[in-house]
Amino acid sequence: MESPKNDESPNPSTGLSSAEYRAKLLTKLNCLIAVLEVAIAKISRSIDLPGTNEERLLKIRSNLENTLSICKRAKNTLVKGIDSASVRQSSPARSRGGKERMSYRDYVELSSIEEYQKFKAMPPIKSEELEQIDIDDLVKKLFNN
Repeated sequence: MESPKNDESPNPSTGLSSAEYRAKLLTKLNCLIAVLEVAIAKISRSIDLPGTNEERLLKIRSNLENTLSICKRAKNTLVKGIDSASVRQSSPARSRGGKERMSYRDYVELSSIEEYQKFKAMPPIKSEELEQIDIDDLVKKLFNN
C-alpha cells in the first residue's frame, strides 16, 4: 500500500531554492536528528545490560551514527545555503597521472573499492532529481531497513 503524498512536495520550478521548502526540510532534518540521537543513547545504555547481543547493538549503533552524520551534513548544507550545483562542479581529487583518486571522504563514506567504482561510474545527481525527492518516503525507507 502506497502512502499518499502530502502537500509539502516541492513545486518543481522552485524546489530547494524556495526558502519555505528549505525551512520545512530543516524542520524534518532536526526531528530526524533528534530521533537518531535518542536511539543512539538508548542503544548505548542497553549494551551494558545482561543478556544483550552486544555485537548486534554495536552494529545498529554504528549504522545510526553514520545516518546521523549524513543528516548533520545535510542540515549544515541547508543552513549555509550551499547550491548543490556548485558542490557537484567542484573538481575531484587528481593523482599525478591525471586520473581521479579516492579522497578521504570516499574512504569514510564507502564500504569497499567495488562500491567506490560503482558510484564513480554513475552520473552526478541532477538538480531536477533533488527537487523531486519525497523526504518523508526516504525517511520511511531508511527506518524500515
